[in-house]
Amino acid sequence: MRLISLTAIALGGLMAVTLSTAAEAAWRFNPDQSRITAVVTDQRPSGNVPHTYHVSQLDGTIDDDGNLTLPLSLSQTDLLKDQGNLAGLLSGFSKSPMATLHTKVDPQWLSQLNVGESITRNLPIRARGNHFDRTERVPLKLTRTAEHRYHVTTAEPISVDTRQLMQLDNAQTVLSLLGYNKLTDTIPINFEAQLVPAG
Repeated sequence: MRLISLTAIALGGLMAVTLSTAAEAAWRFNPDQSRITAVVTDQRPSGNVPHTYHVSQLDGTIDDDGNLTLPLSLSQTDLLKDQGNLAGLLSGFSKSPMATLHTKVDPQWLSQLNVGESITRNLPIRARGNHFDRTERVPLKLTRTAEHRYHVTTAEPISVDTRQLMQLDNAQTVLSLLGYNKLTDTIPINFEAQLVPAG
């Protein structure tokens, strides 16, 4: 399993900039088909307790020059699901970006990919927040599923360093309020997204 830092969440997604195949094209994530899944494990005296969470409705865009921007906010996660009054308490900052992902690629580099074919590439992804600014190369697998539609996933298993996760804005506050004791050192991450033309 590959271990990389916060930029991987991002997985997240985070990652579909690979899908721009023509200089004149502009692309966007299909929010209903784009998500990150993370397994957070709380270490307790009675044993480890895993919890599965999702970051859904990913809303990234790629402009004509191949610039990807993907904001990630607490409101996109299901961390606060069924939390009652706690959800209201945290609603003030739930829509604020926890991190924003950026990258840029040559829009021509995947123009030869035919429908049904896949390709794997490593991309430099930059993750920025109020308290961090990091760049990592992330392995992504792209499959062209239709003439104007692509499916992208991480190309190999990825885990995020928990210490890097704690640098996300409000991460420590949210996890403390949710009652977590101590997290394991790494958090397994899965990412998938669908890219479609913008407009």
